[in-house]
Amino acid sequence: MMIFERVTEKTFPGVYEKMKAAFPLEERRNSFDEKNCLEDSKFNFLEILEDGNEVGFIALWVFDGFIFIEHLAIDSDKRNGGYGSKALNLVKEKYNKPLILEAEAPETEQQIKRIRFYNRHGFKLNSFDYIQPSYHGGEGVPLKILSFPEMLLQEEFDNFITLTRKHVYKILSK
Repeated sequence: MMIFERVTEKTFPGVYEKMKAAFPLEERRNSFDEKNCLEDSKFNFLEILEDGNEVGFIALWVFDGFIFIEHLAIDSDKRNGGYGSKALNLVKEKYNKPLILEAEAPETEQQIKRIRFYNRHGFKLNSFDYIQPSYHGGEGVPLKILSFPEMLLQEEFDNFITLTRKHVYKILSK
């Protein structure tokens, strides 16, 4: 049975190492800033456990109108075992809100597979132009926005931009 368990001070170093392995520098905070996010009530940094064994992690932001899945990664030795599907289903069940996430444009084989994975789970690829701010200053990262269960309206996309700039990417304004 799959469950989510909050990342704690004790488990943070190991989970953060997995984040570093799964996401390039431009798409993640440094350890200090990531740890500080744990204090934000909207931020949920969660280990994904299957029968008591860690299989990955998910970082999400809970807003009034939607959930922003900032990071989702399954341990490399556990991929293609259905854990990502179970994790998404658990998020849908637990939060019962529209979901939004960012992904690279489907250009390489791996990127195409990633988009297909999300499509199989009901996510829609939106056509908005979107640049994720870099977590470390400098140029942002061009990404695509996916949403579940429906495509976003312009107003919903604008709200996503406003809230993520205020909460998720707030460290950039310091």
